[in-house]
Amino acid sequence: MTSITPNKMVDNDMSFCQWAVIEFLVKEEIPAAEIHQRLQRAYGSVCMGVSSVRRWVKHFKDGNTSIQDQPRSGRPRTASTERNKERVDEFIQDNRCVTVDTIARTLGLRHNAVQEMIESLGYRKIYARWVPRLLTEDHKDSAKSHHLRTAAQISTRRR
Repeated sequence: MTSITPNKMVDNDMSFCQWAVIEFLVKEEIPAAEIHQRLQRAYGSVCMGVSSVRRWVKHFKDGNTSIQDQPRSGRPRTASTERNKERVDEFIQDNRCVTVDTIARTLGLRHNAVQEMIESLGYRKIYARWVPRLLTEDHKDSAKSHHLRTAAQISTRRR
């Protein structure tokens, strides 16, 4: 289940709980600012922002009760298919220095779609190279040995 358009939040259990609380408090005619304060007390750092609370208050005051995606007209999203994600991943595996623009042009996809796929694959750009967001122990050991070799080469050159 994904969230509806008003705040474009990714659905998770905490968001669902907060939406339910907002819907209940709207029926109790509690103002948005007070709803946000209550949510902050209850959920702390995972509380949604005040502007999101205001959007949800308006959404529920307008008579909407669903937090699920409403059917919309227009073309469905087709770029973020599993096959396209695999193709993007293959590009990055083959050349860690490849740019988003190059991938987008080659695959015939929008820049933003490629960027979203790269993020969903868990990559981030470091020194113009795509690297996995979470390094495994093998990656860490490999990087450490590379840095030690480089340091040794530099120190032997200085002598």
